[in-house]
Amino acid sequence: MHCDNPHRTVIAATLLLLAGVVHAWPAESTHASKRMAGTPVATNCEDLSGEPIRYGLEYNIEGSGLPSTIIDIQDILLSGGCINCHQGSAPVGGLDLSNGGISGSQLIYMPSNSDPDLIRVMPGDPAASLLYAQLNCTPLAGYFTMPYNGGAQPPVRLPIAQRAAVYDWIAQGARGFNEDGQPYSLIIFRSNLESTR
Repeated sequence: MHCDNPHRTVIAATLLLLAGVVHAWPAESTHASKRMAGTPVATNCEDLSGEPIRYGLEYNIEGSGLPSTIIDIQDILLSGGCINCHQGSAPVGGLDLSNGGISGSQLIYMPSNSDPDLIRVMPGDPAASLLYAQLNCTPLAGYFTMPYNGGAQPPVRLPIAQRAAVYDWIAQGARGFNEDGQPYSLIIFRSNLESTR
């Protein structure tokens, strides 16, 4: 289930922990906690309501890179031009998105290299997530629409279905697992029962 109430989330997570279903979640960064109370970073966003909601998207599966059917968020990053800049020994912004095994850990609860008060992906809150703002909205001053295309106007965006999938993934808790197999997400979501947009 998707818990909007943080107390219900803690209770549900505690019950799962007691039942031995999942391991403890890693602690959120202090920056993530600070941003939770902040204002949204995503403004003037394109309307995604016409796209079907995709449930159960994760970040822990190596994708095909060719999402005629989107398998996971890594598919979108591989096919959408993100790794043109975000890979190799010196990826832009220190963000390597070429490997599904590590890219989630570089996005989820992680601050931007330029501003530690901006979180790349805030699970459960697309409007507070820099990634979503750059993919589907008017970026903040000093940031570019992604994928970057030299500042061309109007910007060239990912297909709307892929942007909607990123929104759904973040809104459903940015599910993915760290190298120890522990979930990043603080949100427990049961697919096909709730809509988040």
